[in-house]
Amino acid sequence: MHRMIEPTPEVPGFPRERLNRYLDRNRTLPVRDTLLRALALGDPPGAAVDLGCGPGKEVAELLRRGWTVDAVDAYPDMVDAARAAAEAAVGADQCSRSLRCVHQRLAEWDAPAGSFDLVHAGFSLPFIARADFTALWARVVRSLRPGGLFAGQFFGPNDSFVAQSPAGSMSVYARAEVDALLAGFTVLSIAEEERDGVIGVPPNEVPKHWHVFHVIARRVG
Repeated sequence: MHRMIEPTPEVPGFPRERLNRYLDRNRTLPVRDTLLRALALGDPPGAAVDLGCGPGKEVAELLRRGWTVDAVDAYPDMVDAARAAAEAAVGADQCSRSLRCVHQRLAEWDAPAGSFDLVHAGFSLPFIARADFTALWARVVRSLRPGGLFAGQFFGPNDSFVAQSPAGSMSVYARAEVDALLAGFTVLSIAEEERDGVIGVPPNEVPKHWHVFHVIARRVG
């Protein structure tokens, strides 16, 4: 089940240069731990959406576990990569029944109320312009069924990407603001991580200061 729309320009907070370094690093990394810990809670497979699906490791993992998945990304090559990863993991036949690939800017994404049992947003929400974030987050919350899970990340104000990005092109939140965003949830896990690291791989890696909130939460209601 594939729906493609017109090509979109690059994401201002996540331009091609960052995307390419992310992809270089991602090839060596496992499925995101925040998603794995959410899945370990034991909810039965249902409908999931991966917002900012990237090359599709998490999409493939969800399909392997019996979920149906909407894979959404602003970059068409990421949508294609996610589809390829999914087909390699579970086969084209299961993908035809259980996978829907959507090429779309996340700021424009929407879904009917109660569409999903799980929303995964792995390091994608920070790259939504602050002016667009409040409306998008309301749609994310609305798309979850009562009792549905959110697993994803928010960036804190000390993340180095913030100072290196065009003003207003990213959404960053202090801890109290993250707590406010999660007012409609039971927070199952929230971990604040601040450390120096890198993005990319040699010889193209560059220093990166991370300030990240890793969140798993269940919608109330």
